[in-house]
Amino acid sequence: MDFELADWQRAASDAFADYLAREVAPIVGAHERERRLPPRELVRAMSGYGLLGGLLPEALGGQGLDHVTYGTLLAQLAGTWASLRSMISTSNLVLLIIAERGSAEQRERFVPGLIRGDTLAFFGLTEPNVGSDASGVETRAERDPARGGWRLRGRKLYISNGVHADLGVVFARTGSGADRAVSAFIVERGMAGFSAREVHAMGMHCCPLGELLFDDVLLPAGNLIGTEGEAFAIAKHYLNLGRCFVAYVCAGVSEAAYREACRYAGQRQQFGRPIGQFQLVQQMVADMMTRVETSRLLAARAADALDRKSVDAQRWCSMAKRHNSDAVLRVCEDAMQVLGGAGYTSDFPLERHYRDVRHLAIAEGSNQIQALLLAQGELGLSALRG
Repeated sequence: MDFELADWQRAASDAFADYLAREVAPIVGAHERERRLPPRELVRAMSGYGLLGGLLPEALGGQGLDHVTYGTLLAQLAGTWASLRSMISTSNLVLLIIAERGSAEQRERFVPGLIRGDTLAFFGLTEPNVGSDASGVETRAERDPARGGWRLRGRKLYISNGVHADLGVVFARTGSGADRAVSAFIVERGMAGFSAREVHAMGMHCCPLGELLFDDVLLPAGNLIGTEGEAFAIAKHYLNLGRCFVAYVCAGVSEAAYREACRYAGQRQQFGRPIGQFQLVQQMVADMMTRVETSRLLAARAADALDRKSVDAQRWCSMAKRHNSDAVLRVCEDAMQVLGGAGYTSDFPLERHYRDVRHLAIAEGSNQIQALLLAQGELGLSALRG
């Protein structure tokens, strides 16, 4: 097994790293202090590097990237600016759903703008009473025979891009009574009855979460994605893909925090020598180094399983997501400890790194749910159902 990137992947990674250092890193601090959204020109620039639609085949407007390459680029973006990463990867997930599961009309209408970064999207699944049990969706969509479409009523919560996106995919129950069938719909900003408000959170200050309200929103019949009642399978498929990319995001932030700690340990002087000479600092460096490398390898293993369409891809994605989102918190904590008081301030990026990744142990299925899924796959025994 080859653990290194191919030459062309390394070249793409290096070019993207140069761009991030030149155009993105210098503006992060000011935007974070003022909680401003990333400039739309940066969003559009991500398209050229394949982060918007790059996984799609060229016939659909993509670049035919494999998951390992895409994840490697996403990790670099996350280590530079997690808010921009969240904006991009959320929109890209919806882009993939519409391109791969939508109708020809939907692809023609929505996909080009999403690939260019001219439009942004949200993924509307989570609700006040719906988290780990995604099958319990309460938002409802009912047919409107008089208007020939659907009436959408309900509420979504903690939605990335929810406040500022131009459109999104919303999962709503379309079954009646005991029928828990869920369908997916494209909802566009400006539709009558659709509103959003910001939800203030611990991190991701430049990509705020949103609460979405649907008050009798009329959806055209053509905004239904795929077949009525089959959206839960769509959600499960793309959430698994999202777990792989969360693993890469955590690996990227882990490496950024680790590098910052190593730089500081080599420069900071105490007792007449660099603090990197002290054994307990070296122990933290060794611990961080190990977690960074295991995170990188697990993310690559999950992406490779997706590229090979392996039957155990879900297991690897859950394992990588669970491990890496725990590991990144330990790395950020150790890195802040190396910096001492400086690491607790906004003069250095470590406190932002920690705030911006804390939610990833919850998102895309909590780490506790991932543990249950992994054990269930091994034992054949479910902790969720008797």
